[in-house]
Amino acid sequence: MAEHEETEWQHKDKMWTYLLFLFLLVGIIVAVNVVWKNPAGAEAGLKSFLGLPSWLLAAILFAAGLLIFWLGLKMEPDWPEAIGAAMMAGAVAWFELIAGWKKFDFGGLIVIPYLIPVFVFVLLLVYAVRNSR
Repeated sequence: MAEHEETEWQHKDKMWTYLLFLFLLVGIIVAVNVVWKNPAGAEAGLKSFLGLPSWLLAAILFAAGLLIFWLGLKMEPDWPEAIGAAMMAGAVAWFELIAGWKKFDFGGLIVIPYLIPVFVFVLLLVYAVRNSR
């Protein structure tokens, strides 16, 4: 009967994954707090971050997510694919907001605009599980 031995590297890999997710969670909590306290200021800051138009920022987010997702397919841990997929799904939601959220209410179903980014995220994760190392 073969025993599964966990090497020191595998233990460090798990540690870094949890540490990165911790920083990501703290960043999300801080961002939600800033938006909750001053939604008008957050909206104005989002529209003119670094003087770039919002559609370009959404495209940059999508491209960065695509790069992280692609690099994650080449690596052993699964967290880069998940982060890249979440970034791309967030960019899709951002593009929906830019284009007009109501334009995606196909057939009067108000849930469709919410499901499109979720569908993108799930589809990318399915692809990652199928094609990652």
